[in-house]
Formats: sequence, C-alpha cells, structure tokens
Amino acid sequence: MRILNYLQEECIIFPLESSSKKDVIRRLAAKAASCAGDLSEDDVYRVVTDREELGTTAIGGGIAIPHAKAEGIESLKVVVAVSKKGVPFDAVDGEPVHVIFMLLAPEEYTTNYLRVLAKISRLLKDREMIDQLVRAESIKQIFSLIEKAENRFYGVLV
Repeated sequence: MRILNYLQEECIIFPLESSSKKDVIRRLAAKAASCAGDLSEDDVYRVVTDREELGTTAIGGGIAIPHAKAEGIESLKVVVAVSKKGVPFDAVDGEPVHVIFMLLAPEEYTTNYLRVLAKISRLLKDREMIDQLVRAESIKQIFSLIEKAENRFYGVLV
C-alpha cells in the first residue's frame, strides 16, 4: 500500500499561500473536493476542523498531517500542500508548518486509514525529505520527490 495509490498531481497545492490554520484547512478541503468528485468542500472542512479540535495534527518539525474519516467519502484520498514561508498551525513545537499531508477516508476504512497514516508519518520523519519538499519548484517535482522516497522505502531502484 503506497501513498501514491491515493495521491494524484492535481491533489497537490503549491505554492501554498496562506496565513492561518483555518485558511489552510479551507484550501485543502477545496482541493480535496475538486480532485475527488465524491467530496463536498464544506463537509471536508467540517470533519477536518472537528478532528483538529481534538488536538493539533501539526506534529512539529514543519509538518502537519490533518486527517479524518467521514461518511460520503468513497475511498482514501491524500492532498498535499507545501508552503515555502510556513503557516501557523498550532504545532506542538510552536513553529510554522511547511509540509501538509491531509488524509481522508470512509468511516469503515480503519485498517487502511491507519496504514496510510503511518506511511505518511514514516515518509515525513526524513528531515532531508522535508527540506527537499520545501525547496521544490513545482508540483511535478513534489510528486516526484514523494515517488522517489516511496520507491527507496519499497526497495524499487530509482
């Protein structure tokens, strides 16, 4: 199970120009709705902000992984956003967030949801990967960096 099974280039926001957590979530929700026909922007925004109220998904080191499960979502979806200057996101370390992976899943997808969430977390533990994503110059480059990182993880020659 690869992250790229659930992420397409059109589901990447770059450059992310935002000045608040609320605006970031709104932009992620809009992107999710535009690249996945089964989602409503308002519904995505609601379930993600409801999840954020339980505790921030900004884990520090410039990373946030907002995630939620909801009715009406037909399959797992990943949306990625990269901000060069960073966005306040209530991170546990108080630092701005630069790389955001949002995961959405149907209510009944507990196992696959947790597996993809773990894969995203593992991918983003690599500080060099974060730095490369922030230095990227295009959506294609961001997608390629994720693909190469996953290929290294799975032992595929790059």
